[in-house]
Amino acid sequence: MLSRKPVSRNAKVILYLLFLLTTTLLLYYGTWKMASSGPASNNLDATERQNARKKTMKEYCLAHSYEAKPARTRDNLGFIVVDDENKMIYCTIPKVSTTTWKTVLLDLRGVKTNKSVHQWHLWKRLYEYTEEEREIRLQTYFKFVFVREPLHRLLSAFKDKFIGYDLKVSRSDRNAIVKSYRPHDYDPSGENQVSFPEFIKYFSEDIYRNQHWRQYEKLCHPCVINYDFIGHLETLEEDAALLLKMAGIDDRVTFPPVHKSTRSSEVLEYFSQVPSEYINRIGELYRSDFEMFGYDFLGEVQPLLKNPSS
Repeated sequence: MLSRKPVSRNAKVILYLLFLLTTTLLLYYGTWKMASSGPASNNLDATERQNARKKTMKEYCLAHSYEAKPARTRDNLGFIVVDDENKMIYCTIPKVSTTTWKTVLLDLRGVKTNKSVHQWHLWKRLYEYTEEEREIRLQTYFKFVFVREPLHRLLSAFKDKFIGYDLKVSRSDRNAIVKSYRPHDYDPSGENQVSFPEFIKYFSEDIYRNQHWRQYEKLCHPCVINYDFIGHLETLEEDAALLLKMAGIDDRVTFPPVHKSTRSSEVLEYFSQVPSEYINRIGELYRSDFEMFGYDFLGEVQPLLKNPSS
């Protein structure tokens, strides 16, 4: 009969350290997967995701009050475009692959342009129709919308419109921010650059918002319009393929390759500069964007708050 050799103390220590290392790596991997995958529904396949997102939207709308009939104005319904030729309706949310989707829809119509796809004359907008015409289209056309994690969108809008190449969009807001927080720095003829913390502080008040950082609920009215497809930028490639198939146009147009957008580390880098008071305030003003589309409230920036659970 073979005798079992006793395990040395050093071997026990090594085995224990290996166990701790393995456990730590598994926990880290699990946490990373949760943080990088967005809403839990994103872990499902594309069709299951649609069912989960529509269920989340329905539950949100049943539990909250909303404007039953949005006013027929350009500011209110002007970002919902209508394609009568192909019987499609698309709510255009800036900073959520809108340029790409508009290009696809123009290709579908056979429209070629060397200028911006955002030119007003290229699109019919929902507010341009009578109430009866709107109702017919909302009941019979294929309707879709794409969203993204709210804080990621805010940062993307800031980078593009406040420090990027399209500063004219934010001119009035930049002037107002500098006048409010640094009046001695205000230059009537200058660019009046603002910091990200100033941007968040200013918009943590319930004031008018440009469409590039306006809430989804106020752009697309998803509790009034029953969208046939709810896409997320985080799962854009799979969602786009399913949308084209569901709309019956996958044999006529294709969706171009998807490029990576704002990184989680970049969101943390920017929001770490913002006092937690204003992160909480901005979160409350965008709470509907988080809840109706299934995103964790304040997502990745929760560790930056003094009391994340509040």
